[in-house]
Order: sequence, then C-alpha cells, then structure tokens
Amino acid sequence: MPEELREALVADLIDPQTKTWDPPYILSDLFIPDDVNRITIISISPDYEDSWYWMGNPTREYTVKNAYRRVIGDFVNSPSAFDKWVTMWKLKIPSKWKIFLWRAICDILPTTNNLIIKSVEVSLACPMCDLAHEDIMHALISCDYSRMVWNVSQLPIANIMTHSFPLWLMSMLNTLIEEQIGVAVGMLYHKWRARNSAVCDKALPRPGQTWRRAMMAENAYRQVHHRQQRPTPSVLPIAETHTRLKCFVDAGYK
Repeated sequence: MPEELREALVADLIDPQTKTWDPPYILSDLFIPDDVNRITIISISPDYEDSWYWMGNPTREYTVKNAYRRVIGDFVNSPSAFDKWVTMWKLKIPSKWKIFLWRAICDILPTTNNLIIKSVEVSLACPMCDLAHEDIMHALISCDYSRMVWNVSQLPIANIMTHSFPLWLMSMLNTLIEEQIGVAVGMLYHKWRARNSAVCDKALPRPGQTWRRAMMAENAYRQVHHRQQRPTPSVLPIAETHTRLKCFVDAGYK
C-alpha cells in the first residue's frame, strides 16, 4: 500500500457525480484483477446510510450462538449432512456405540484438530501413526493403524471412497448387511478406544486384537439381545396336578 493511500477511504473510489465506481484503471492500480471484478459488481447506494447487519442470521441480528455455528461450521446445513438418523438409532448395537457414532457424525470427538479449535495445546499429529493431522475421518478410517484393522476384518470398506465421515457412514450402512454393520460399528468404537490408549497409556494394541475385541463385544451383545427377544408362547402348558372339586346342590331341587 503506498503511504499516501494508507488513510484512503472506499468513498474516494466513487465518482460523486455519476455515483459509480471511478474508471476501472484506478482500481487496477490498487487491486489485483480478481478483486477489481468483485468490486465493480458491488452496487453503490450513496443516498442510503450505512448500517451493520449479520449475514449469518435471517433476522440480520448477531448472536453468539449463530457466530459459533459459522466459525465451527453448521453441520445440519452442510452438503454432507447425515440423513440416516432413524436407521442409526434402530441398529441392534450397544447404546454406547450409538452415542459414539452420534458424536463422530457431529464431529465433537476430542481429536487433535478439535482440541486445537478449543485452544487446547496439543500436537496436531495423530497419536496412532504420528504422520498426519488427526480429524474424525483420519482417526477412524484413513489412519494407517485403522486401515490395518479394516484389512484384518476383511469387510468391504475399502470400496467406500470419501473424505467425509457422515458420507462414509451412510455408504457403509447401504453396503453392509446387518451383522456386518454391527461388527463395523464395534470396530469404530474399539479403534477409538485404542486411540485413547495410545494417548493416555502410550500403548497401541495390535490391529488383530482390536478387531477381536469388536467381534467379541458384538457377539456377546447379539447373544444377550437374542435371548431377551425370544418369543414367548401364547398358550402356557397346564401343569398336571390333582385338584379337589366341590359340588353345590340346590336343596329345593327335586
């Protein structure tokens, strides 16, 4: 910025007679071509007083809640919005797995990226592979450790290619059968536990061990759930017992 233009105002670029932008060559001396194009398409209304308003809210009023959503990102209105909530909540899996999925879909798990946003001083490197920044998709799907766990399971997960965990999860729900979905969700949950073990205990279980834990947990839940859902017969068998019958005789009957 030239020193003589340091205190210049936007109004200095507007012709007061024509009430339009000054000839483009003046803008070209100050701005790059892309910015010149953006400036010239802005409508000029010098007869109106300027006023402040917040574009992120339909009422044009600023709120801390709305500003937070704009900074963090409004998941509900994003192109990758998850649209299988009913299917997810109806899955026959432990409730804590469903809560874990909900947190992962909403991107509120304490990954290193999310901790940095919350002003927590941590290393951005993934605690499992120490090769890349850790977000939800990296921790559960694309990390080298996570890939090894998926390879051990032999589930057709490698065919799902996306950079969004909600989209990945929707594709998984559409691709796998019910039993496979339960195992896959269990693997996600136990991979996150393995990740926490790497953070807190500085120890990472072997990929095969994480897969076996998920399989055992899913099988145990399914056996208990199946036992509780076993249908009961509509007619119960009558026990063979000897009972004494009483007869009441009308004395007036002849």
